[in-house]
Amino acid sequence: MIVHLYKFVDQLCGLVVNRLKQKKLPFIPTISVVQYSDRIFFETYYTIINSYSTRSKEITILETNSSDSEIGKTILKHLDLSKTIKKFTNQERKENEEYYKKSTGLRSIKAQMKDSLYVHVKRQNNQITFSPTINGGTAGNRKGYNFLSGEEIVIANNEDFESIGKALKSALKKCS
Repeated sequence: MIVHLYKFVDQLCGLVVNRLKQKKLPFIPTISVVQYSDRIFFETYYTIINSYSTRSKEITILETNSSDSEIGKTILKHLDLSKTIKKFTNQERKENEEYYKKSTGLRSIKAQMKDSLYVHVKRQNNQITFSPTINGGTAGNRKGYNFLSGEEIVIANNEDFESIGKALKSALKKCS
């Protein structure tokens, strides 16, 4: 009787896993924007099928005094570069981390976090959402970037580069 119960549970678990594999999670283009004292980094993220997002080597660096229009164009460019990928190896992850370090010139997480401002940007349902964060540093119970609850800025997904750039600048101000 117990053997039959184990076989039944095993079959049921197999069915559930197969159903989960068949159900695709929605693709949401995402990028990260990190501002340092004199530069803004725009980084495209790839979504791994039925998994998490991971950084890519698609990075653009602009001066902090760049025009709203140029910033808006860069955001749309990176959202367009965001895609779904099937596999992502640990080797690729390490290569992308090293590429980011080389691009920023900041070799450690501590150096990357120091005085930086971070905004997560996503495009979904014909809207672009800017989610500002508070920089908690690299130690303590609030370490990392922590999202500011209720502080998101949502605008229409259109070709108005200026309003997209202004929305990012507003989100970055909320990070300070």
